[in-house]
Amino acid sequence: MPPVEPLTPHDPASLGPYALVGRLGGDVYLATAPGGGQVAARRLARPLDAPGREALARVWEAAAVGTPHILDTGRDYIVSEYVPGPSLAEEVAERGALAGPALHRLAVATATALASLHRAGLTHDAITPGRVLLGPDGPRLIGAERPVTPAWRAEESRELWQDPDEPPSAAADVFAWAAVIVYAATARPPFGENPTRVSYGAADLGPLSGVLRDLLADCLADEPGARPGAEETLLRLLGHAGALDTVLPAAAPRVVVAPRAGVSRTPPEKRSRGGAVALAAGGLALALVSGAGGYLLAPAPAPQARKAAPSPAPMPRPVAFPSPGPSPLPLAGGVLDERPGDPLRLASYRASVSADATAAFARSRDGAGFERTGGDNHVSVVSPDGRWTATIDELFVASRERLDVEFTDRGSGRRFTVPTIAAPLSAHHPAWSPDGTRLLLSLWITDGGPDDIVPFGFVVVDPATRAATVVETANDADREAFLATDPEARLGALPAFRWTPDGREVATAYLTPEGRFGVRFHDLTGRALRSFHWVGLPAGPAWFSPDGQSFVTTQCEKRHVFCVWDTTTGARRGGVPSAEGDGVIGWFDATHLLFSREKKGEYRADVIDFSGETTRTLVELDLPGDDPLVQLFFLRS
Repeated sequence: MPPVEPLTPHDPASLGPYALVGRLGGDVYLATAPGGGQVAARRLARPLDAPGREALARVWEAAAVGTPHILDTGRDYIVSEYVPGPSLAEEVAERGALAGPALHRLAVATATALASLHRAGLTHDAITPGRVLLGPDGPRLIGAERPVTPAWRAEESRELWQDPDEPPSAAADVFAWAAVIVYAATARPPFGENPTRVSYGAADLGPLSGVLRDLLADCLADEPGARPGAEETLLRLLGHAGALDTVLPAAAPRVVVAPRAGVSRTPPEKRSRGGAVALAAGGLALALVSGAGGYLLAPAPAPQARKAAPSPAPMPRPVAFPSPGPSPLPLAGGVLDERPGDPLRLASYRASVSADATAAFARSRDGAGFERTGGDNHVSVVSPDGRWTATIDELFVASRERLDVEFTDRGSGRRFTVPTIAAPLSAHHPAWSPDGTRLLLSLWITDGGPDDIVPFGFVVVDPATRAATVVETANDADREAFLATDPEARLGALPAFRWTPDGREVATAYLTPEGRFGVRFHDLTGRALRSFHWVGLPAGPAWFSPDGQSFVTTQCEKRHVFCVWDTTTGARRGGVPSAEGDGVIGWFDATHLLFSREKKGEYRADVIDFSGETTRTLVELDLPGDDPLVQLFFLRS
């Protein structure tokens, strides 16, 4: 970051609520946020119009690792994370060229930032050494907002870093990125100090050699179409041994085999490993530096300040059941041991009632017992406010063409159905929105045998309007890629969409090309917003914490542990030790999880603290058959 210069008499004293304390160059100021802390504030020559605000929102949504996060916007200003550190141009001028780990860190971080922007449909258009800041926690590519703010004034010429005759594009960004990395490695522009050489002269790659040299040469190709994309560039970087040695921690997180569909368990290890590492927009670099960390939850590190979407804290809602009912409360084949102070109430469940059949049950309105709501293959879920019970037949395709979701008004007992999807689609994993107004179902294509099931998307059903909205999130190419992966692994990645705690987005697991799992967030139109490539498989039906700030996964290490991650950033917060066969049902409270444990038909739901110790047993069942099924659905009391 350039040295902070004093304000001039012509500078404003503040931009919105941000008090200006110095100049960082051009239209950028060092400022103090209302709650304390330093930020960078850019003054715009004219107010943002509607297209500018929309494009700026896309910059924020990209949430690119390796770029300063946008914190706030006003009528004529943009506030972003302040990065205290020299620019790459200043560092090279003072200390000379970079090499070894420092060079690879720079290449990976900036390529990740660029790939994230491109995936969001954005280009940078002005990558230069002066726009790469070497912050204390890693490089940052600044100026991502430039294309949406025409009044943004660049003080550094771009002529040495990209062809001035080439229009802005993703390919032009890749060219400029490569030129900047060559400069970092050689301390001179790859085409010398003569701008005209950029459009016709061969690049001077100096002492660079091997895979990195080949990659940079490809990125500097004359024809834009001959250059690799930013994502391919990043993948090639990560396949370079030097880069991996640089960014992977000494004890890298390991993974285990995927579980059976719908059950978050840690079975015996068996996995085929693929080749390339897939990019997750807005976060792949975090996968490489998050490390294994401690296994007990510790206070999360102070996050980089940025303006996030509205807080993910769950919405207030009325209590679904007025009392915990008698204790222990009888269940089919077992008992429920609830206590008055418990933060959860079992609202519905599905369990085996014979060796070859299951049944669905929902809690009575007074909370004193459970009533049967459906037979084999049916699942019932109660809305958070206790108004509705929704019941679906997960295998309707065996007997009818269309799925009709049955809604029961729990006050009047009135029932009606809402038509939704038709075969060959099937619907699974019903989940109510936090405010209890919409039902979410995950959709698969089941036209064929078990090995041919592929993801499709989700449907949102509104019982008030009796309307269903189907959203496709996977296209034919996605499904072909899904079928090309290991069948044993992909079964665990069939999407089980869940509402985010604020009810504005949905999230699900996805399978990466090398056979690992990540978490992807979508808006309600199906557009992918951000992905955490490295976190593993969401654990259980209620994987978000009560405050919405964390979520829990399995398959995140080779040992038996459930990992806890930050919902906003994907940073690891810790983990909870487990044993083989343990599953997660969800969060009991802020400091305990609910584990499922089954042995020879004996099933328990245990409350587990973060050290892995059992504090009590909530549910006990004795189930028939060799392969019994249990699904428990809880609501917060």
